[in-house]
Amino acid sequence: MGFRKKTKPVVLTFEGDPDLDGLEVHVRGKSLGEYLEIIGLTESDIDGPALVRQLEEFAKGLISWNLEEEDGTPVPPTRDAVFAQDKDMMLRVATRWFERLEGAVDAPLPESSPGGEPSPVASIPMETLPDHPAPTAVPA
Repeated sequence: MGFRKKTKPVVLTFEGDPDLDGLEVHVRGKSLGEYLEIIGLTESDIDGPALVRQLEEFAKGLISWNLEEEDGTPVPPTRDAVFAQDKDMMLRVATRWFERLEGAVDAPLPESSPGGEPSPVASIPMETLPDHPAPTAVPA
């Protein structure tokens, strides 16, 4: 039996951000090839500046979010809805997504994460060994 990869969404949160605290966004991850296209290291069939390509890819990968209009109406996770949102907000959301694609972690370790023990290397006594002649090679 082979290993079956499990695709899981990238979850973006904005704790501590006074404007976006409480927003939670789920976006599909990207393959290596897609990622390299987004950052402009491969040929792309999407014309336009890198920022536009990145926003298009974010919108295409958007699975869900808890974003609502001011009246409480849910905002659908669609390209049109993404491009209809406030520019500053969407640039910050897309930037967070892009950072996560690059491997940056924006969340602290969970409370259940063990603190670990001190490294044993620090407690191993270190002393200078006497000089010994190097062993000579034995002919084969």
